[in-house]
Amino acid sequence: MSYEIIKQQLDKSWRLFDSERINFLCEVMTWLSHPDKDIRIIQIAGTNGKGSTGAMLREIILASGETVGHFTSPAVFNDCEQIWLNGNFVSQEAWVTAYEDLNHQLTQHNLTIANLSYFEVWTIVALLIFRQNKVTYAIIEAGLGGRDDATHMISYGDIVAYTEIGLDHQNILGHNIESIAQNKADLITGGTLVVSDLEQVSAVTKILKRTAKREGAHWFEQHDTISIQSETVNGLCLVINQQRYQLGLNGAFQRRNAAVVWQVLSALELRYQVSFNIAARQKGLANSFMVGRMQVDTINRLVWDGAHNIDAVRALLETVKVWQLSTRPILILGVLSDKNYDDMLAYLLPVFSEIIAVTPDNPRALAAEDLADTIKKLAPNMTVTPVASQEALALAQQKQGKNQYIMITGSFYTLRSVGEHYA
Repeated sequence: MSYEIIKQQLDKSWRLFDSERINFLCEVMTWLSHPDKDIRIIQIAGTNGKGSTGAMLREIILASGETVGHFTSPAVFNDCEQIWLNGNFVSQEAWVTAYEDLNHQLTQHNLTIANLSYFEVWTIVALLIFRQNKVTYAIIEAGLGGRDDATHMISYGDIVAYTEIGLDHQNILGHNIESIAQNKADLITGGTLVVSDLEQVSAVTKILKRTAKREGAHWFEQHDTISIQSETVNGLCLVINQQRYQLGLNGAFQRRNAAVVWQVLSALELRYQVSFNIAARQKGLANSFMVGRMQVDTINRLVWDGAHNIDAVRALLETVKVWQLSTRPILILGVLSDKNYDDMLAYLLPVFSEIIAVTPDNPRALAAEDLADTIKKLAPNMTVTPVASQEALALAQQKQGKNQYIMITGSFYTLRSVGEHYA
């Protein structure tokens, strides 16, 4: 069966609020002889920064001469973006081979692929691919929360790293920061090393530390000196422990993510008696790249960023402010209906010259017309045009002035629907 046909058959729904779901997934892992147990696994959870943190780790490990897999989500332009193997997207052929192994085991137990969700299939297939290719390290990003996330089927993570935890998916993870933090903390298992963004709010850090102690895990904390030397639309330069590093990723918030990366590298050095030298770290950070995370096209003056909550929007706008652009950018915006988009708009509206509203490719999407109506109520003088996603970029480029940037944001689903033919 072809990759495209298989993709069409996968169930895109989330299997939420099923207390037995993780037990079932663990059983599937047993049928597959636990591909997670053959690899040194680094799990990453958090609200923002997982993808960028994973990308930096991936490239530094690769630059050190080790083999590495990286599972990230969601995809932006191409589903195969979710599985990186030694610095490249996985091939469709390798994906199908691993999928067939999974499907065979399901059939042996009188089940079909319909018994698994899209995200569950991709998580398991990633682990099978990493085992088949005998990677030394696998970086696995949680998809949604921690407690009920499919990545919780992993029996043991050598390291669990937490990026910034904030308010998001409150209808699923909990209505306050404490509930969300506990949901994500439940990924922690006995014996693992736990690291965290050192700028978490105190309530989050308290919950992570308490859970680590309860589960018999080890809290690992390291304070490095990290500052921003320069930040322009062409890139970000950090000084870490008095050493200069040019990043392939953009955004001032990468300073916090880099601090998590440095802690993870030190934890790996401690646990496995390995070394990640300055040259490997410099090369890795310079090569770091993630689709749709402050992805800047300076030739066409486009910025693609999947900011989909208040913290991510604020981080995006802080970066735009530092760039000191000569002209206010045009915004292409699409949001999901269950997000706090009114609050997001309060930050976005003063920054942009006009807005093109689109409908993201997702069942939970807010219609472009409804988004436009909301914008007009909040900012009556703002020029806002609702259009079909596939028409948005061409329209924005028609309006684009000299030296003016176009920014596409609001959701990873927005990036995909607007830029499907761009990549």
